[in-house]
Formats: sequence, structure tokens, C-alpha cells
Amino acid sequence: MSAPDVGAGLRRAAGWLTRTFLDPPLPLVAVEIRPRAVAAVRLAPHLGGLALGAAAVVELPEGTLDVSLAKANVREAKALRAALRAALERVGAPSGSGVSLVLPDPAVRVTLIPAEGIRGRRKEAEETVRFRLHKALPFDIRAARVAWTSLAGDQVLVAVALEEVVRGYEEALLDLEYQPGLVEVASLALLATCASQVAGDSLLVNWDDGYVSFVLLRGRQPLLLRMLPGEGSKEAVARHAASTLQFYKDRLGGTAFADVVVRSAALPGEEALRVLGRSLGVSARLVEPWAGLGTTESGVPVQALAGAAACALRRAA
Repeated sequence: MSAPDVGAGLRRAAGWLTRTFLDPPLPLVAVEIRPRAVAAVRLAPHLGGLALGAAAVVELPEGTLDVSLAKANVREAKALRAALRAALERVGAPSGSGVSLVLPDPAVRVTLIPAEGIRGRRKEAEETVRFRLHKALPFDIRAARVAWTSLAGDQVLVAVALEEVVRGYEEALLDLEYQPGLVEVASLALLATCASQVAGDSLLVNWDDGYVSFVLLRGRQPLLLRMLPGEGSKEAVARHAASTLQFYKDRLGGTAFADVVVRSAALPGEEALRVLGRSLGVSARLVEPWAGLGTTESGVPVQALAGAAACALRRAA
């Protein structure tokens, strides 16, 4: 084998190792577990690409989950399994298949930290990330899963979740004989739906039962992340939207957001847009999770499915 052929073979082998051991699989099925519901989306091959195969939303009984950063979230495992089984059966996900999993924002701490000093092999870099965060978390960082990615501007985006929190959700799938693949948090999954054609800074608002999150973007790069558990009322969301705008003006030198994208799973979309429009002083629009498939739909069911759809559509990217 010639030297170029050897090099190409090594690159292919390295790529396979990366996909197998480092990168999580991206199944055609994704599930978002929300505080009061489970949403599932299945993509299907179509004309050489992917299309929406099926989607379903199943409500959770009161008290099934207690979404928290610092303790196990699943209070009624049987009820969660029943809702997952119903949603996955409705979308036609075969037993034993892989499923991507989207968790509610309050179950995961997402933050930005300086990139300075985060270097070396992955294990060494992870130790640095963990050390930076250990005083800012309400649990022992040694009992957490940590993932991070470097951003432009010498920043690192970090997601941290307590192991027993993630394991509780994954075990519900494993008990049903599904294999958890990619695991991510709702607001970060939704960023894929926020492509904007306007110049300037944009704001993603993820408003669900019992919480609201704000992600400020400059281009595709997050500048600010605010995830606020227990703050899902209209009054609280309006107040936090106004304070986010004020921070943007005072600390980041902004004037007005060029685009505001809203995922409204807590109340009808038009009502959410009115609340946020008044607080932010600009018109807002709802996320369009099917835009990646060339389809535009709106309404409550679409908003309820947005996290699962955005996660599944990574396969179509």
C-alpha cells in the first residue's frame, strides 16, 4: 500500500474510532421528556433523504417527575415508562432501537467558562473543566456527567448533569428495551431551529411548564445562558425577559434583538409572543422545528414536539 493510501486508511480508522467511542449515536427516533409530557419523533428515509415518519405527545400524570439539578428527577418510574411506551409505540419505534433523549433545562447546568487553561489530552482538559465548576454546583462534581465544546472568542460551552439524574431517564428507556443514544438539554437542542436571515444578535426563549430559559446568540455562538426553574408564569417570564434585555444593553452593548425565537410549550404560542413582545420591545416568532425538512407548521402540538424534532433532525443536517 502506498503512503497516501496508508494515510487515508488511518484517517478512516480514526474517524470510525471517534464515532464509536467518543461521539454518541444519532438515532432516527428522539424523545423529549418535559415536566408534564413526553414527546417522540421518528424520521424515515425518503427519496434519498429523511422525512417525518411520525410524531406523538403523551401527557404525564401529576407527580411523575420532580425536575431538579441536584437530585433524582423520576418519582414514579412506572408512570414514566408507560408514557414513553405509548409515545414510542405511536411513532412506530421498534423495540431494541436507539433513541436520542432530550432532557428538561432545569435538570442540566449549562454555562460558559473561559477557555484559558483548558488544554492537553481530553482527560486532562476534563479535570480542568470539573475543577472550574466544582464550587458553583449544588452537588459533587465527581458524581456528574460533563460535556463541553470550544466556541469562538475563547469561551467553552459546558453542560453538567448529576449522574443519577441522567441515569433515571435513561433507565426508563432501557427498561423498555430501547438504547439511549445522544443525550442533550432542550434549549441546546432547540438552537438548531434558530437559523436567522437577519443581521445582529438573536434570542432563543424556551418556555415550558415550570421554567423558562433565555439563550442569547451572536451569530451561532451563545453569549448568555439563563435557565430559570420555577419561573414559568407569565408574570415571571415577562420580568425575566425585561431583565435579560437590560443586561444585554448594559453589559453587552446591545440596543435591540434582531430576532427573537420562542418555543412555547407552556401556553398557546400567540399568547406567549404577546407577553415576550411587550417585555422585549420587538416582535417575536415561534420556532419551526420542521423547517429542516422543508415543512412549516405551527400550533401547540408542534411546539410540544419541538425539542424532540430538533434533536432528531441532527440526522438530516
